Amino acid sequence: MKENRIALYKFLSIGFTYPNDGFKEILQKSVELISKAYTALNKDNYRITGIKNLKQGIKEITDMSLEEWQGIYTSLFISGFPKTPLHPYESFYKEGLLVSDSSNEVSEIYNNCGVEIFDNKEFPDFISLEMEFAAFIIENQEGCLPVFRAFFFDHLFSWVFNFFNDVINYKDAPLLYRSLSNIGSCFLKKEKNILRRVANEK
Repeated sequence: MKENRIALYKFLSIGFTYPNDGFKEILQKSVELISKAYTALNKDNYRITGIKNLKQGIKEITDMSLEEWQGIYTSLFISGFPKTPLHPYESFYKEGLLVSDSSNEVSEIYNNCGVEIFDNKEFPDFISLEMEFAAFIIENQEGCLPVFRAFFFDHLFSWVFNFFNDVINYKDAPLLYRSLSNIGSCFLKKEKNILRRVANEK
């Protein structure tokens, strides 16, 4: 089951990444790979919903030109007019601004686990980076035990459900991002219960 959980964290990380050249193929290939993990996790009582909508959402958005897709992503998550409707950053949800105590604390957690961020265009508390680190920490759980509770419960779980809900309820968000958020919310609710038990055992 561990491998399937890691796969889904990585998929959520990919899904919310800014679309660049080759991203359509990466996303489509990722869905093919994630379907097995999705099915296996549901057999383990994760009760994740939304895979059909996800596939439809991917078809809708990958039928667009890359430039059109990038424009939609930018208007949703980076610099919309008259205001940006959705903010995929922990610090926005907790402090109302970008690059704050939350982002600095997350960066320190990464460093404590020997993880270096090579994407200088993004802040450490960007959802894709936090999801990628979640996959890393599950995969290397024993080595990251000192920051296990701090990362998941003081950071990721403290804001990500609000972000997912905002995306799901934003009527102008493409089906792709609403589906990703639905899958992420279902998955992480189960993960929160599982990881709480793990943290309490340590």
